[in-house]
Amino acid sequence: MDRRFSGGIARRQQGAALLVIMLVVFLAATSWVLSRANAVALRTEKEARTTAALALAKEALLGRAAADKNRPGSLPCPDISPGEGTGIAPLFFIAECPDERYIGRLPWHSLDIPNAIDGDGNRLWYVLSRNLRDNASAQPINVTTPLTLALDGQGNIAAIIFSAGSPLVAQTERPNNVVSNYLDGGNADADMAYVSGPPSNTFNDSAIAITRDELFRAVVMRVLAEIRGPDPNAALPHYGLRNYRKGNSVFPWADVDNDGVQDVGSMSGTIPYGELGLPIGPPPNPDSLAWLKDNSWLPLVNYRRLNSDAAQISIGNVSITVFPCPSTPCP
Repeated sequence: MDRRFSGGIARRQQGAALLVIMLVVFLAATSWVLSRANAVALRTEKEARTTAALALAKEALLGRAAADKNRPGSLPCPDISPGEGTGIAPLFFIAECPDERYIGRLPWHSLDIPNAIDGDGNRLWYVLSRNLRDNASAQPINVTTPLTLALDGQGNIAAIIFSAGSPLVAQTERPNNVVSNYLDGGNADADMAYVSGPPSNTFNDSAIAITRDELFRAVVMRVLAEIRGPDPNAALPHYGLRNYRKGNSVFPWADVDNDGVQDVGSMSGTIPYGELGLPIGPPPNPDSLAWLKDNSWLPLVNYRRLNSDAAQISIGNVSITVFPCPSTPCP
């Protein structure tokens, strides 16, 4: 056989073998890339579900705090039922959350939201500052209430919501209501200091906080709205600055000695709440705003009489300007 011919066959065989090897390497690399891409996509999807669940829980807690009928700013006890919980906030035992536990499952049912599940299929956990418990013994609850929680070293935290993530090596007994079988490291000791990361082989909790400012911003707006009062032209209980202006053709003067009575000629001070017909007497009056008095909100409301036809009320850096109602409903 011609050596040149046999050499050509060998070279072609070597080339074919090389192509096969390259194809195998390409397929292996493609499979690895696709598996990595699928893993990243799955992790991203799980993180997105967790983020959405935490955000929904936070929004529900803020809404509940602002709308509470008895003590706006308060928060429900955590669900400490066996297993994965019922989603229902338990009743108080004497004046404390049961067993004085302020960490447990999110009471999603009591918050009237769908069962909040994180990306790993776990129900969310929740801890609140004890001073915000929805009980008369916690009053006064207002912007001056001291808060006891901290997250990542930041204090003045009203509540924290947790996603526990997938179980770590030692967290083998699920489902139950044992904090250490879900939350990691220092988050499992039920003290007042919590952390949100960084993630590692021994820590995979995710957390979102409700700060003092976030909690009370909506509550303060509700307080100011009550002081302003409803539309005095509508068939509603009539009280507040709008109703005073309708009956007197001017807004009141400010209160400078904090006795609830206007001091004639004073443009700035606190709200003259005693002049506004606020229903701050005790229930069973269904329109009672007794919580304004019981939680010491009234002395915190700053008041400026801008002129006879305008006034400004504020608590901290939140303020609203009140004008007469030219029509029904009020703007």
